[in-house]
Amino acid sequence: MINKKLVEAGLEEKEALIYTTILELGEATIAKIARKSAIKRSTVYDTLENLKKKGLISQTNYGKRPIFLAENPQKLVESLEKKKKMLEESMPELLSIMNLLDKKPVIRYFEGLNGVKEVFEDTLRLKDQEILTWFPYPNINLGEDYFWKHYIPERVKRKIWARAIVPDIQANREYAKELEEKAITKTRFVTDSAFSGLDLEIKIYGKTKLGIISYEEDLGIIIESPKIFNGLKAIFETMWNLLPENKNFQEKNLQNTVNEIE
Repeated sequence: MINKKLVEAGLEEKEALIYTTILELGEATIAKIARKSAIKRSTVYDTLENLKKKGLISQTNYGKRPIFLAENPQKLVESLEKKKKMLEESMPELLSIMNLLDKKPVIRYFEGLNGVKEVFEDTLRLKDQEILTWFPYPNINLGEDYFWKHYIPERVKRKIWARAIVPDIQANREYAKELEEKAITKTRFVTDSAFSGLDLEIKIYGKTKLGIISYEEDLGIIIESPKIFNGLKAIFETMWNLLPENKNFQEKNLQNTVNEIE
């Protein structure tokens, strides 16, 4: 268990084993370390050199024989903290380099019902944000246990707001009313018959991400691209501003939901 934790902290498996072996022995020759750890002497020697470079063991000599001692395990913590500090100091420069790159969009595909759920889960990973969505409410097939008992409560808990544009049909109005009563959500309806044929859900979220869901095909796609995000957000905001406010939306319901989670 200790060796596993040391590996998670950055040591290689053989480094972790040899380091803990020396800790147990107090001080040891290469022969003793190899015998107790069951690692070949040639491998022990190379690994000891790596551990010395990391400052985790020291070497002294007893006559002509080298003796190895383990340094205080606190040095592992100090080493990790030093690396973390160095990384934090270099982060602004690294981010500025990344922002200069004209990167291609990152596209991930997810198949099956769990793949569709992965798009929903991804929208929950950034707190205090807003999701913009074109949403064919009646066609959602995730199951009430997932959507109403998991996703919606988690979204409210994390204060993730949402605005939805949906086809104006009675089923959608009833669904939107229930959603607005339970979640921090606003909905506006499109009466154009062409829009009623929408059978995809499109989510715009996280400042750079776009989620596309085809419920009939059980297919989810996540696209990460600032340019695509900004373009679709502009289209959504234009549509939103042209559509009338939903009269069924009650501001008090929204405020009650906010009060419950604060």
